[in-house]
Amino acid sequence: MPSTFSHALHTAQQRLRLWVRAFDEAMPWVSGRRSLWAALIGLVLAVLVTLVWLAGRYEISQVQTELERDTADAVSDIRTGLARDVQTLQALQSEHVSVKTWHPEAMRLLRDNREWMRVEWRDRQLALKAFADSPLRAPIFERTPRSDVVNETLQSCLRARRFNGPAYSGTYYVPQPDGLGMEVMELCLPVTHAGELTGYAVITYGLQPLLIERLGPTFGRRNEVSFTEADGTRLAIAGTQRRGLRLFTAQQLLDLPGNTLVLRMDGRRGEPDLFPNVLTALVTTMSIALITVMVLLAKDSRRRLKAERDLADALAFRKAMEDSLVTGLRARDLEGRITYVNPAFCQMVGLPAEALIGHNAPMPYWPPEMVDEYKQRQAIRLAGN
Repeated sequence: MPSTFSHALHTAQQRLRLWVRAFDEAMPWVSGRRSLWAALIGLVLAVLVTLVWLAGRYEISQVQTELERDTADAVSDIRTGLARDVQTLQALQSEHVSVKTWHPEAMRLLRDNREWMRVEWRDRQLALKAFADSPLRAPIFERTPRSDVVNETLQSCLRARRFNGPAYSGTYYVPQPDGLGMEVMELCLPVTHAGELTGYAVITYGLQPLLIERLGPTFGRRNEVSFTEADGTRLAIAGTQRRGLRLFTAQQLLDLPGNTLVLRMDGRRGEPDLFPNVLTALVTTMSIALITVMVLLAKDSRRRLKAERDLADALAFRKAMEDSLVTGLRARDLEGRITYVNPAFCQMVGLPAEALIGHNAPMPYWPPEMVDEYKQRQAIRLAGN
């Protein structure tokens, strides 16, 4: 008996070595699966990083879009205000035909419109008939005589006569008594009576007061607004800039009859933080959750692979032990069908395992003369008696 067991154990050890060798040969497939996992993790990380980057870029584009929309609204507000000024000037010239009544009304308009520096009434030959300077500041032409800078006014009035409507002059610089200066622009409006030209009404605008009065209360609180020339030279600046790391800039053309200005709006905003808004925070949270799930899946895969290896080792050892036994082993289910036989049992009955597994009574290996008796025994066993 000891020699039989030693032989069986030796045979089991040999079969176990064969199973281990087969598993080692399968290890390249396991290594390939690890490479696939690594590639998958790398791709997912790349996608998540890209999503977070795109969310940040989306927020930056939203800030830029908002600034461009504000700039377009500011240009629309300036156009509306200037059109209202034309109507006011038309009413002034049509209601007051004498200098005596014209001057007080002109002073009232200058007090109500802080961006107006001067109002003039000129005759058909563009000679100065009456004027009024703003009472809110020093006269705009106190340091520089009006006659020295009248050329732009004349040009705008000639364009107004040709357009038969309001025309604007180009901007020009006027020195001030305080040592500073101001960029100004003039509006010339033809005055007609009974279809005939009787003179011209002229408004002198200060560009900086125009920005402050028309855009300061709305857009100047959070942005820096300026008029610039086509080459980027700034003519007037108003508003304030918030502290920030990134400068956003938007520009819109202000097309006026006879003149074109560029309205520029600068807003300084901070760069997006790690969680700049709901979108980026959501993408980041989902990324962290996905990475966590992938880590847990990788750990579970390693534990399952280890359990499979342990089970394969145990199964190989058990199979080797069963195949090396000289004792026949047979297993049946609750219906009496054979579910398992070992090689020793097959040698005993002289039949292969394929011919035995799945069979029920009568069994192929029963002696014909003992079939009825064996059936009764099997029925008693299956009945639990």
